[in-house]
Amino acid sequence: MKTEKWSYRALSAVVTTMLLLCAFLMFSSRYSASHAEIPIAINANKQLNRIIFLRNFYISFAVYAAMLFGCIFSSPSMQRIYLPAGAIAAILAVYILDDFFTVTLFMYLAHIMMASLVFPPRRSRVIAICCVLFFLVFLIHPPFMGLSLGGAEFVRPSFSELFTLTIIMALSSAIMIMLRHCIDTHIYDQETIEHLNSVETRLMLFNHQLQELAKQRGEEAVRQERLRFTRDLHDSCGYAFSNIILASDAAISRNEMGTAHSQEIFHQIRSLASRGLDDTRETLHLIRKIQEPYHKSVETIYQLKKIFEEVTGITVAVELGNIKSDYGPVINKVISRIIQESFTNSIRHGRASRILIQFWEFPGEFAMTVTDNGIGAENIIKGIGLAGMEERLESVGGTLAVSSPQEGGFRLKITIPLVYITRVK
Repeated sequence: MKTEKWSYRALSAVVTTMLLLCAFLMFSSRYSASHAEIPIAINANKQLNRIIFLRNFYISFAVYAAMLFGCIFSSPSMQRIYLPAGAIAAILAVYILDDFFTVTLFMYLAHIMMASLVFPPRRSRVIAICCVLFFLVFLIHPPFMGLSLGGAEFVRPSFSELFTLTIIMALSSAIMIMLRHCIDTHIYDQETIEHLNSVETRLMLFNHQLQELAKQRGEEAVRQERLRFTRDLHDSCGYAFSNIILASDAAISRNEMGTAHSQEIFHQIRSLASRGLDDTRETLHLIRKIQEPYHKSVETIYQLKKIFEEVTGITVAVELGNIKSDYGPVINKVISRIIQESFTNSIRHGRASRILIQFWEFPGEFAMTVTDNGIGAENIIKGIGLAGMEERLESVGGTLAVSSPQEGGFRLKITIPLVYITRVK
């Protein structure tokens, strides 16, 4: 997360700058003056000793600062180089100083607090402990460069000073680790809220487009059913009424049957048949407005995939395997509803960027697997969505299995007996 990454790195840079500035000012105020005593004597020239002493500290300090900021803003691979290099530079800069609670303490705190903020909490605890132990070793055992340098004796801290330094460094590290944890939690909560708001907006658009698709499919189903129904009705009723009209016309035209009363009866028959034909045609026009959408498995899957990708930007891959193009309206509807719910779970809870849907027809069984590359879940709790899937599958004799693979993400697998599919198709 870029926001989280740069938030704690910026804070670490501010804390490091303040501590280094304090160490620099304290050192300058104590040793930069021409009359200040310096704890080093390489030769008899006092001025040359001062130049060497100041040069060694400022060079080590500059290297130390560069290593710290390099560790803050570099990649994890480079941090492995900058972190120990910075610790060594800090040791070299304050090695001969005897002011443990001023320059030395601020230099060490800059390193420990930086590491506690920059690295993730689990790693920062180990790194902070190692840094504290590393600095304590060189406070207790400074003779790695000799017990003296040019006549200047190195001073070791007393037990009380050492204990106090340890407590200060440990508490500072703990505070930074807790601060890092608070930053992570706060940013995660903010991004979760933003994610949920974005998800709700995209899901509303997704559902709206699904409704439009259902409406279009319904209109097409109406048109097809209307054509079939009107054709069948016309062939049956229309043919019957037409025959009545023709027979009546034939009877009326025969003179030997033509009494006034008979003529009137046949005229009524013809009139009724003609009116019935008109009524039938009017009824057929009304039937055109009635429809029931029909789910087609493969067609519906690709329509859902297209709409979901357009709305969310998440990639959906479909592997049809050896399945048929149609398993009947009941099974097709179950499949499409489960795919919709899987899409919702992947974007709302899993924060996935890719979804894979796989189908296969085994002997006696239809199987579908939906896998995403989201954050997964250590403990899977079946909410309303998964419970709804199970209910739909139970109605067709199917089963549901959910898991979170070791490589991450979330996996959902359904099975439906082919015996049931054949019976309800």
